[in-house]
Amino acid sequence: MGVRAIAYAGRMRGKLPFAGRVFWKVLVVVAVLIVVAWAVIVRVTEYKMTSADYGGSIISGIIFAYLVHLWLLPEEDSPSKEE
Repeated sequence: MGVRAIAYAGRMRGKLPFAGRVFWKVLVVVAVLIVVAWAVIVRVTEYKMTSADYGGSIISGIIFAYLVHLWLLPEEDSPSKEE
């Protein structure tokens, strides 16, 4: 994975890689998972959410979605794995 990151960094000339379609799909899935997780936590443990929980969930959800999006990016410069 480190080699792929270096290849993207070289090709993008200092810009972070970003594929909008992949990111937005991943962000929707992450948002749904966060809502479901909080619903289960609040229902099972009777936890009272605070404003820090909302803000932290939004920020960490966006960061996590971006990282998953990077993991899902196709490898464009790699040779095929056929032998």
